Amino acid sequence: MAAVRQALVSVAVAVAGAAGVIASGWALQAAALPSSKPAAEVATDASVWFHDYRLAIDVFHFHHRRVEGACVRTWDRRRDGGKVRSSLLSFESGPILRVSGKRHVSREAGRRLRAFPPALLAADAGCSRQLSGALTAAAQNGARITTERSYAANRPAVALEIQLSRERRLTVFVSPRTDRPLVAFVALDRRHINARIYLQRVTRRALAQFRLLHDVKPTPKR
Repeated sequence: MAAVRQALVSVAVAVAGAAGVIASGWALQAAALPSSKPAAEVATDASVWFHDYRLAIDVFHFHHRRVEGACVRTWDRRRDGGKVRSSLLSFESGPILRVSGKRHVSREAGRRLRAFPPALLAADAGCSRQLSGALTAAAQNGARITTERSYAANRPAVALEIQLSRERRLTVFVSPRTDRPLVAFVALDRRHINARIYLQRVTRRALAQFRLLHDVKPTPKR
């Protein structure tokens, strides 16, 4: 976790706009990337990464502010005894929010503070459940998906762009060789947010750092 903490402190998210701004030196590196796969295949591969990792540690950039947080995939009990998938989104030194069902948000702990990004916008950019669902649905439903060579998180990347609705656009920057997600950018109306994503295994230490230990069980060691 110390390595993650160091990365969180030093990372610079090189994203401006939906596809990023690539300087001349970056363009030379991006030009050397292997030929991209079909966009739907890249989306499917990226969704598998999100599906395999319940926990994402995020560095959000919203309105020129930088906020660290974590989002973990979990379950929410219904009144009839059943369960529904949900996400717990914890902002460091801020509120802990639950995003469940059809984009319903409730506060689990902490106060709502203006300095933190809107919950749904942050969940769309930094929670593996929301990102996996959006990518899977786009790949299966024949949504308009495009890819282009780009640069994000200080490295060449492939920008996977999806028009989710008339007002909502998602761009996921992935590693060109493994399709592992690096950065997510969400634009909704006139608001936008980007998140540097660190997919992690669910450990006691990671949960404790973001005050999630009492709500989520660590993944058993194999």
